Amino acid sequence: MPLGDKHRQYYDSLKNMNYDRIFPILGKKAYKAGFDIPFPVGIMLNSFYAVQGIDISNIRIGIKGEDNTLGPVDMSEIIKFQEVTAKGLNANIRADVWVLPFLNVYGILGALPHAQTRVVLAEPVSITSQPVQSGWNYGIGLMGAGGVGPVFIQGDFNYTWSHLELLENVVKTKVAGIRVGHNFRLRNPEQNVTVWAGAMGIFLNNETKGQISIADLFPDLTQQQIDDIKNSYANWHDDLGPLQKEVVDKIVDKMQAYVDGSKGEDTYITYEMDKKPSSRWAGLVGAQLQFSKRWQLRVESNFISGGERYSLLASVNYRFLGPKSKKP
Repeated sequence: MPLGDKHRQYYDSLKNMNYDRIFPILGKKAYKAGFDIPFPVGIMLNSFYAVQGIDISNIRIGIKGEDNTLGPVDMSEIIKFQEVTAKGLNANIRADVWVLPFLNVYGILGALPHAQTRVVLAEPVSITSQPVQSGWNYGIGLMGAGGVGPVFIQGDFNYTWSHLELLENVVKTKVAGIRVGHNFRLRNPEQNVTVWAGAMGIFLNNETKGQISIADLFPDLTQQQIDDIKNSYANWHDDLGPLQKEVVDKIVDKMQAYVDGSKGEDTYITYEMDKKPSSRWAGLVGAQLQFSKRWQLRVESNFISGGERYSLLASVNYRFLGPKSKKP
């Protein structure tokens, strides 16, 4: 698209400016070549909501109380899930710097005020649990960017560590993404609208360890549900080993005590399992409105057919020039 007079004057001014900041390295050469690169330092406030299907395997269950601890024991052949879906809300601050005109480095610090996992058990008995927890996370990342004609390409990778109150181990997550898009100029040369599409992959550490009280796991437990469990014994209980039977019987006894009036807060079901996203890769679309070189507003959605994964990101970004270079 041909440049108007206002835009032509703006890009000529970039070529003639004396760029005096430390970052990005080679920033002066980028401006001299006529590239309108972002201000190098940014602070981004993000709000992120996600729904993710989870596949569970290698299930080991135990029980811990004031009197003793049993297990965990392997229950992979007995326990079958109909659905495991994780939902979470994350608010984080992302600080970044363009070290080079094509390379961005960033850090993330966030809060997880609400994380809920919907677990629908299919075997040995049908029962649903939706425990809620909170936590916090932090991470680091790299993003590379470049252009081919009117199209830009971005590749992004980050590694985060999440601490959740019901888990003993840290959740380590690797996220890789690629975006291809186009920048649409507005009348003001510093203003534009950017749209993109791409794909994102999520990779978790497989092993999860944790514990949860009877009260938190089954807050709405009924006598009918316990009776259903006991009535199902004929289909699977006799196939258990001695320790497996002891763990199961102890858990059911504690569930009965909870229904009978016990608070259930002094007994914990311990668990160890392997988990992975049902769909590691999903498509994404996004858009950004740049009000000025200092302020941008961004939205992005990650999705896949079948409802196994969905996310929505909304963010506000403030950018500035950063420290000056000591070189003339």
